[in-house]
Amino acid sequence: MNYTTITINDQKVGLKFGMASFRYLSEKFVEGISFQNGELTEIGIAHLIYSGYLNNCLVKDVIPQHKFEYFSDYVEANLKNESFINEMQEVLKVWGENEFIKQASTNKEEEPKKKISRGKK
Repeated sequence: MNYTTITINDQKVGLKFGMASFRYLSEKFVEGISFQNGELTEIGIAHLIYSGYLNNCLVKDVIPQHKFEYFSDYVEANLKNESFINEMQEVLKVWGENEFIKQASTNKEEEPKKKISRGKK
């Protein structure tokens, strides 16, 4: 399943990874901004969870209540938090199980593995 939840400010936020999130990330994942040397930056992590949030809203036919900044602020405030790192590892696992991601990976000779950066610049 391509669905998981995260908790932001004591509120559960659903993340569903599908075609809309894949399209969003294909525009936002830029070397040097969203990831560096195969590791997601704080902006990359925020884009990843925002893409799942937007896709979930589209699938459920609801208007998104949060902007990208909401997710970016959440990520930046929690980069050193071990439970946040664990939660993001689970998000990455669910994202990686997405059929669109699997297809894109098999279409490339070598896909760099995305890891979470712990605030490195």
